Amino acid sequence: MNAHTTHPVAANVGVSAYVHSETTFEMVMSMTMIDEQAAVLALTKATHDKPWHYTARAVAATGSALKLLDGELDGLQDNDKAHAVVIRGMVRHDDLDRARELIASMSSRGVRLVTVLDEAYPGNMFWTNNYQPFLWIRGHIALEDHRSVAIVGEYDREHAATAARILSEAGLTVVAPLYTELGVAVHENAATAGGRTLGVLDRGIDQSQQPGRYATIAQQVAERGALISQFWPATITTGRTAALTYIVTCGLAATVYVVDGRHNGFSQRHVTNALKTGKPVFVPQQLHQEQPWVAQAGSRGGITAVQDIDDFCKQAVNLVDMDSQPTMF
Repeated sequence: MNAHTTHPVAANVGVSAYVHSETTFEMVMSMTMIDEQAAVLALTKATHDKPWHYTARAVAATGSALKLLDGELDGLQDNDKAHAVVIRGMVRHDDLDRARELIASMSSRGVRLVTVLDEAYPGNMFWTNNYQPFLWIRGHIALEDHRSVAIVGEYDREHAATAARILSEAGLTVVAPLYTELGVAVHENAATAGGRTLGVLDRGIDQSQQPGRYATIAQQVAERGALISQFWPATITTGRTAALTYIVTCGLAATVYVVDGRHNGFSQRHVTNALKTGKPVFVPQQLHQEQPWVAQAGSRGGITAVQDIDDFCKQAVNLVDMDSQPTMF
C-alpha cells in the first residue's frame, strides 16, 4: 500500500481516537461534577447545629466537597475545621447515592443545581459572608445578572412596580421575592418593560410545590430569567423559610432598594442582612425621615436616601457597574 492510501486511514483513526478521548473526558468531568454536587448536598444535610453558610464556607475553602469528606482539611481555619469534622462524620455512603438521585430527578424536570463549587454560582452572592451551599434554579442565571438590584417592600406596590420598570429599561436585572403581592408586581412590571428578573422562592423549587396563585408569573420568570430556591426541592412554605429568603434576595443583588417598611418588619430584615454582608442600601427620603429604624440601621453608613426613583436608578447603574462581581473567581 502506498502513502496515498494509508495516510487517510491513519488520519481517520486519529480523529476517531481524539473524539472518543474528548467525549470520555467530558463524561468523566460531568461525573466528577455530579459527585462533587452530591457531596455538597450530603454535607449540607448533615448540618444541624449551625446555619448552612458554615458548611458553604468550609466547602469553598477546601475547594472540594469530596476532599472534605475524605478528611483533607488542611488550610481550614480552626472554626471551619471543627465544623467540617462534625458534619463529615455524620455523612453516610447512601447519602451520596440519594443526593445523586435527587440531582438527576430534578434535572429531568428542568431544574438545575448550582453549588458553591460551580463556576455558575452567582458572584454577587459568593462575596457575602452568608452565601448558601447550593441553589436550585429553574430557568437560567445570565452573566449580565451581576448587574442587579433587589427591590423589597411591604405594601406600596405602585412604587415598587415603577422602580422595577425604570430599572429594567436601564438594562438592570431585578431581584425580588415571588411570594408576596408586592414582589409579584415587581416581576410583572419588569417583564412588561422587557427586563429580566430573578424570583426568590420561600419554598422548594419542585413544581408540585408551586402555588396556583402565582403559577403564571412564576412560569414567565423562569422563561425570561430564573426561579431560585435555597431550600430542599420538596420544602413547603413556613414562617421560617419566608424569613430566610432575605439571604438570597440580598445576596443575588449588587444593591438593595427598599420601597417602604415598618419597624421589625419584612424590609428591616433585608436591610439588616444587606448591611451585614456589605451590600449598599437605597431608600426614599420619605422612608428615611418617617421611620427611625432606617436612620438607626444606617448610623454607620451603608444607606443612601434618594430623592426619587430616577435619582436612585442613576446611582444604581453607576454602582453596579463599579462594584458587582460577574463570577465567583
